[in-house]
Amino acid sequence: MSTPNTPAKSVNAWIYLDEDEPAQTGYNSPDSCYQTLIRYDVYRATDMLNICFFNTVTLADGSYSIVIGNIDKQHPGGGTNADYLKWVVRDARKTNPEIKILATLGYGANELNGIFSGPQSSWPASTAAFGKNLLTYLQQHDLDGFDVDWEAELDSSLTRQQFGMLFTAIRHAFDTAKDRYYYLTLSPANFAPNLQYIDAEAVNGSCDFVNLQLYSGFINKREYLKIGINDKLLAYGAKFESIDGSDLAPYQCAQQAHDGMLSGGYNIVTQWRLNSGDYQFEQAQQMLLHQLVYAESIPSFDDAPIVGAAGNPPITQLTIRSGDVLDAIQATNTGSFSGISLPYQLPQHGGDGGRQSEIELASDDALVEVSGYTGTWYGWNVVVQLTVKTRKGLTFGPYGSMHGVTAKTAFAFTAPTGQSIVAFRGTSDVVPQANGKPSSVIASLNVTCA
Repeated sequence: MSTPNTPAKSVNAWIYLDEDEPAQTGYNSPDSCYQTLIRYDVYRATDMLNICFFNTVTLADGSYSIVIGNIDKQHPGGGTNADYLKWVVRDARKTNPEIKILATLGYGANELNGIFSGPQSSWPASTAAFGKNLLTYLQQHDLDGFDVDWEAELDSSLTRQQFGMLFTAIRHAFDTAKDRYYYLTLSPANFAPNLQYIDAEAVNGSCDFVNLQLYSGFINKREYLKIGINDKLLAYGAKFESIDGSDLAPYQCAQQAHDGMLSGGYNIVTQWRLNSGDYQFEQAQQMLLHQLVYAESIPSFDDAPIVGAAGNPPITQLTIRSGDVLDAIQATNTGSFSGISLPYQLPQHGGDGGRQSEIELASDDALVEVSGYTGTWYGWNVVVQLTVKTRKGLTFGPYGSMHGVTAKTAFAFTAPTGQSIVAFRGTSDVVPQANGKPSSVIASLNVTCA
């Protein structure tokens, strides 16, 4: 396989093993952020998982390798960081056999400069030894590559020459592997003056892509192009992490990240991260981002996994498109974190035909009943009409005039006492229109309550 092996598209994320959320939960706690990654198939929406943070270590022969940071850290309920590494790799691969898992090196000032502690004449041998040892570690731990968090103070710890030698040596070692392709990525968040330490030629020849941590607030894509880095290698760095007063970078949602990708011409995105205090938001947005990037258009849909990952917040807005029949439905659920409202705009299901109607629900109300009719419309079996009701007795609809419908069957879904309808699932179908253009409509509909 040629180097670089830059994916045509990729939706990636970092995960930080030092942290357990919610506080005092352990890896195997039912409500742990690690278990929700499994329960809601978040790993399936993750092409590459970067595990944070690894450190370099000196081996008995004086050469360098890596190890998971805080390796003996004890977590609630048992397990160390070494255990968490094994468990995350195991569970991520079980959920998504195609996932690629990388080790992310921490950004400490002394992580890499020890490799160059000897005379300059020894650098080729010491970098080659590190590359070989690194490959061995990745193979022993079932990892697919190495990611370098290139920010202060690490980003000024090597000279440009040392940077080039090191990355070239790592790639050379990786290319000797027979068991799989090993990825090498760089994730910079450095101020412009420190770009002088990056060897662009080595990056272009050794790295599969470069995750620009754009959310840092001081990263400019043009500066990386100026020093000669191939535009095709540059990836969009998104941030779904906690949003509170101490967080200087504003949060993003999946739609904002996707808009940034499109406007900047990026095909690859890596987001920080999957398991902070606001892990429900992060994991749900990861799933939404994957759908947006891959423009997934499949006949069946189910919003429940995304809404479940978000903690089952209530539906606060519905967008419905209808004409003769139900053309499309789109829900927005709203949760909160640290007192801040967090909307989750889910994908539109169906097409753009018909007339658009907006339903806004008050914060003290909830959706509790969905009813309507399925029927035969010019030979197609679809949802021909929809009505929704709230806990406070408000009724919206009916949507769908049922013009041209020759047969119909009633349906109704009511939330159990104390619950509300939080998600929709169903199917869509593409049907011909009078103007000759095909359009998608809702063929069947069901609900999830919580």
